[in-house]
Amino acid sequence: MSIFKIACFFAAVKCVLYLIVFLAPAIQFDTSTNLFLERFASEEDINIWWNVRLWNKLVSWDAVFFLKNAMRHDSRPEYEHENAFSLLWCDLIRKACRGDLSFYHVLKMAVILENCLHLGATIVLYFVTLRTFRANAFRLHHRHLLAQKTAMLFVAGSASGFFLGVYSEPLSALLTFSGMLCREYATGYDVRGALVIPWTKWPIYTILSTFCFAAAFAVRPNCVLLGLYYVFDLWNLLKSKNYRKATFMPLLSGLGMFCFLVYYQYYAPYQYYCPERGEWCAKKIWNLPVSYESLYSFIQSRYWNVGLLHYWTLNNIPNFIIALPNAIILWFSAIYFSHQYPCPNLRPLVLIVRVFLVVMVFFAHVQIINRVASFLPLHLWYIADRHNKLKFTKDENMKGDDKLVRFYVIWLVFWLPLQTSLFASFLPPA
Repeated sequence: MSIFKIACFFAAVKCVLYLIVFLAPAIQFDTSTNLFLERFASEEDINIWWNVRLWNKLVSWDAVFFLKNAMRHDSRPEYEHENAFSLLWCDLIRKACRGDLSFYHVLKMAVILENCLHLGATIVLYFVTLRTFRANAFRLHHRHLLAQKTAMLFVAGSASGFFLGVYSEPLSALLTFSGMLCREYATGYDVRGALVIPWTKWPIYTILSTFCFAAAFAVRPNCVLLGLYYVFDLWNLLKSKNYRKATFMPLLSGLGMFCFLVYYQYYAPYQYYCPERGEWCAKKIWNLPVSYESLYSFIQSRYWNVGLLHYWTLNNIPNFIIALPNAIILWFSAIYFSHQYPCPNLRPLVLIVRVFLVVMVFFAHVQIINRVASFLPLHLWYIADRHNKLKFTKDENMKGDDKLVRFYVIWLVFWLPLQTSLFASFLPPA
């Protein structure tokens, strides 16, 4: 019944958001969409009523690059900077199109795929929540209610306006949640709080979770932080002197993920672009056929000026304000599950959230936190848990956490339709 409710809620939210897109002005603020459409579609197709009112508006911001990569027959980007836009996601769209790479067919298939992945990630998150809190002091009804609210928050989250179109985050979220679910099924804790991973769960832990996390990284490079799960598990198994399990489980998984990272972001791009490219190719490690800087990092630095404190300028103050609600809720969720409601199985996720926040605030274009934080469920669990407890709390007895959650939900109610209308009009934030 909960899954049915979630699916109905998903459909209702999507209908409202697509209605907002439909009602948005047909003339967009930025000309990138028009230039892109003129290159890849006929004037007759562009001016079809449904395309003008709906489909053309979904071609905003990063969707332009994803669609362009997906329509290329050779599966290689035309320009270097287009490597920053998940080639795995673009390949998936291309395969779903089954050979028909005409613009509107690719766009419509991508939108259908995006919504299916978003729904799939929502359902997997529901089961991740049930599994994650199985060992905690929650009754079954409370756990199901927590899982249901968490799923609904993910459906109507701060990034949901972007998930109407052609973004890679739903795929990375689905893979991340699947990897988390595999790890939760494989791990446990004994009465002393020590990590336990049975040998019978080796395939689930070492093969399935590693595959999911590595694939999530291939879709969204920020998912490399998921490797901290294996660092955390390795440390705990070494502390309890389970050296064989430490070697054949987290160490092997971590090495597998690391090798994939080196191949995908260092070795393979070097083989394709070097030595003709120069600059990035010149940053070799001794005489090895690999650069000491990943292609993604180089592209982000060269084309988008990403780097330590590069974004800390006066003109970016509005972007920091836009990012503030999610930055605050993520930070307090890490505190909540570390102190007020400590859960041993959430410790690695708390660490991941804290590292993610440091990267977002000090290195990245901070406003994208509203979108890329979608692979992290910690703040959703925090909001859902506090919201459950609000039913038994009078307004005058509300704690700081309760007030914060209430303010965040109110902000979300206003932000989601606003962000959707801005996206449909090709207006910031990206």
